[in-house]
Amino acid sequence: MTQQSALLYIRTMIAAAAADGRIDDKEQQKLLGNLKQLGLDAEAEEFLANELNNPATPEQLAQACSTQEEAVQVFAAARVAIDLDTEEEHTFLVQLAQALGIDGNLASHIDATARNAA
Repeated sequence: MTQQSALLYIRTMIAAAAADGRIDDKEQQKLLGNLKQLGLDAEAEEFLANELNNPATPEQLAQACSTQEEAVQVFAAARVAIDLDTEEEHTFLVQLAQALGIDGNLASHIDATARNAA
C-alpha cells in the first residue's frame, strides 16, 4: 500500500467517524492507531487536526479513488471506522457508496464483514 492510499483510507475513516458530529474515544483510538502504523508520529497531530476540522465529503473521497478496487477499500475503511450507531453515520455510508459506485449488495457484504470483525 502506498502512503497516498493509506492517507486516503485514514481521511475516509475520519470523515466516517465525524459523520455524526462527534468522534468517540473508541473511534479516536482506531484513528490514532492507524496513523502510528503509518509512521506519521511527527505529522500525525497536524494531519489529524486538519482532517477533524475539515472532514472529507463522500464526493471528495470518491474523486480521490483511481480504481474500483480502491473505491471498495475506501468504503470498507469507512465502515470499519464506525460502530454504525447513528442515522448520520448510516447516511454517510449510503452517500459514500453512491459516490463510489458501490451497489447495495456489495455494500451489504462489506457491512456484514465489518460487523463480524468487530
